[in-house]
Amino acid sequence: MKTPKPNVSRARRPVLAALLFGLAGSIASAQAPESALNADDGTGAVKVCAPVAMPRWRSMIPAPKTWTFLDCMGFSGEMGASHFQLGCLFANVTPHAQKYAWGPMVPIEKAALAKPQPPIPNCGW
Repeated sequence: MKTPKPNVSRARRPVLAALLFGLAGSIASAQAPESALNADDGTGAVKVCAPVAMPRWRSMIPAPKTWTFLDCMGFSGEMGASHFQLGCLFANVTPHAQKYAWGPMVPIEKAALAKPQPPIPNCGW
């Protein structure tokens, strides 16, 4: 079975890369771990990055602890997604507690760089 190619034009990729990398430095202060509402390590939390190409497909990958929302947005753009979503999966929670959390769906565009959209509770985004 043939895998469909992402719907990202080659001309758009350099623009997206320049946008993400050029503005990353000015946004880094918004990513400070001490300002995040982090779930404690006892929850067994895993960061999840979800690229979305609405309404055709959605994917999820476990993200390294060092990833920021810019990494997820850049990865999602390279996958051909139009949107992305930050998530957390929790292994150890009290009975009947929700074992996952999602931030809002965010379009991949310059305006998304102004504010990260972490889930609550946040596992380190």
